[in-house]
Amino acid sequence: MGLPTVVIASEDFEELARSSAQALGLPEARILTVAHPIGGVPDEVLRQRAESSAEQLMSLLEANVPVKDGE
Repeated sequence: MGLPTVVIASEDFEELARSSAQALGLPEARILTVAHPIGGVPDEVLRQRAESSAEQLMSLLEANVPVKDGE
């Protein structure tokens, strides 16, 4: 079964995150896209972004994702 997991990717890396998930056989991977950049911005900006994404993150963590047989 595993642990619920969400990949957090900034807008500039969303396509890479999705194509990587697909290539790894995880087309249903939970990916949360946030504003770019993440690095080099003030802590308060990151805090605001985190707070505005929290509800979506929780929804993704609670979502049912199909798993492969035997996992």
